[in-house]
Amino acid sequence: MNRTVCTLRNHRLRRYSLACATVFLIAANPAAPAQAGFLVGNSADVLAAGHIDKIDDVIAVIDDFNASNDPNEPDLTTDISLFKKSDNDAGDLFNLTNDNSGFSFFEVDMTPFTSESGLFDGDVAYFSYSGPEDIFYYSVKTSANDGFSLYTYTPGLNLLDVINSTSSLSHVSFWGVSAPEPASWLLAAIAGLTILHRRK
Repeated sequence: MNRTVCTLRNHRLRRYSLACATVFLIAANPAAPAQAGFLVGNSADVLAAGHIDKIDDVIAVIDDFNASNDPNEPDLTTDISLFKKSDNDAGDLFNLTNDNSGFSFFEVDMTPFTSESGLFDGDVAYFSYSGPEDIFYYSVKTSANDGFSLYTYTPGLNLLDVINSTSSLSHVSFWGVSAPEPASWLLAAIAGLTILHRRK
């Protein structure tokens, strides 16, 4: 299978450029599965064996990317929170009658999955999302002790695969931007009012 995955594992610079090149290749070949996001990193390259995609582990992979990223490129955000997890939220994500879910999952031949168990029978799959929430990343974990791969999310079909692993998939987690705490909003509002008062 032809996998035009934006990994840049051997060329850690210019990852954003490679993502754009992938989009161009997809546009040139509409029949090819879209994999527009790029690989941020693999937990096995950053963390000790046995780590799963908890938020601290995901942030560690992002920090490793930012540390080796081109200084002229913006850092990837680590201000994230868990949005959905395929095993915990299976009733929502795989409910085809739930128009609010926004998630669709596909086999390699683009046959839709209708259950989580079907999705994770293999080691590669795809998903798309059309919901209202902003997803920044998604992490893919295998059923074996292979860690996880973290990708950026972009609209269209996104690859579900753990790099350097042929084990069946275990779950996928979707990460969005953390919402500010109510206290943070209050402090920001007070600061803004203070600045306005001083200007008068």
